[in-house]
Amino acid sequence: MNRMYAYVDESGNHDLDTSKGGSSGFFVVCAVIVREQFLDSAYEGAETLRERHFQTGEIKSSKVKPQDTKRRVRILNDMAELPLKLYFAVVDKSQVYKDGGLRFKKSFIKHVNGLLFSNCHNLQMIVDEHGGAEFQESLKGYVEDRYVDDLFGDAQAFQTKSSKDDVLIQVADFFAGSVAQIYEGKAEEDVVRIYKRILRELTLGLLEWPLKYQTLLSPPSDEPGFADYQIHQEALRQAGRFIEKVGNHPDEDEHLQLTILDYLRFQSEFVTKDYITTAEIKTHLGERGFGDLPEQRIRSSGIAKLRDAGVIITSAATGYKIPQTRADINDFLEMASGVIVPLLERVRKAREVYLLSSGGTYDIVTAANLTELAKLLTSLEAFASN
Repeated sequence: MNRMYAYVDESGNHDLDTSKGGSSGFFVVCAVIVREQFLDSAYEGAETLRERHFQTGEIKSSKVKPQDTKRRVRILNDMAELPLKLYFAVVDKSQVYKDGGLRFKKSFIKHVNGLLFSNCHNLQMIVDEHGGAEFQESLKGYVEDRYVDDLFGDAQAFQTKSSKDDVLIQVADFFAGSVAQIYEGKAEEDVVRIYKRILRELTLGLLEWPLKYQTLLSPPSDEPGFADYQIHQEALRQAGRFIEKVGNHPDEDEHLQLTILDYLRFQSEFVTKDYITTAEIKTHLGERGFGDLPEQRIRSSGIAKLRDAGVIITSAATGYKIPQTRADINDFLEMASGVIVPLLERVRKAREVYLLSSGGTYDIVTAANLTELAKLLTSLEAFASN
């Protein structure tokens, strides 16, 4: 099994009272994910980068001021050359219930790390230390109790470590701090575009909590009827409902479905309006630890089951996507119509042949106990006769 390693650090603080001076509005957790065969080169490259940009000190986002955008861009561009991928969890603290258990530091950090870990698979986790030894053991126990059996495979696959002792945790710190600047509004629009351009190619997914429905499309205008914006938002809401329904303990197929959905959502919200091919989804699943899955399983156990659960995924000859426009919905309906209508017509003709030749005694549809198909054909015949 080709293990992957995730180096985790965060930006922001746990205090939910965002009105306090110095309190962050968001809490960002970043996992830097590296395949086992690239681990040595990732460490070597990160150490070279550290010496180039930070000399004898640690790589730290806080050492690069928000206004020093040219320096941050240079560092991000160099980091983009490392053999790694990124996964983020972003918490909007203003939307968290302040009288609940999450107001306590231990509960808050455990919960946010839980959000991140529940979207990972077959990983060795190396997490920056939070607090003292007692809390580190508490966090380790929390993760092992909930995620070891189905995500990590063994209890040695989760450990805490000081960032000063691991340069890849320092890299996670820098990425987390850069994304935090975007959410905190500390970077100008043109700078944000540069940061996003660099991060897009590296990022496997971005989980926002509580669930938000961002979009790159314009907000609704005075356009009559159901606008493109609403098409996209409703599809994202359905995706969110599925994620909430599955919860933190998915079975094997549900974990596959969540990972596919996470990828399609991320592409839809932050990257592209294009369809995503099955091959691209397969590559992404490989990067998330699923191995070399057959495309048929991706379609049957992944896409089809998501659709059965009410998630809206449109498709065309070029692939799949979360619909962003009415044109996307039309593409899907045209493709479905091209398959369903001719097939129903063939069934109708075959049924008619045997009804006529048997004098009405042999109905191939009812004889096969296909009640729903019989109802559909009856409805279509009634409609055609009106």
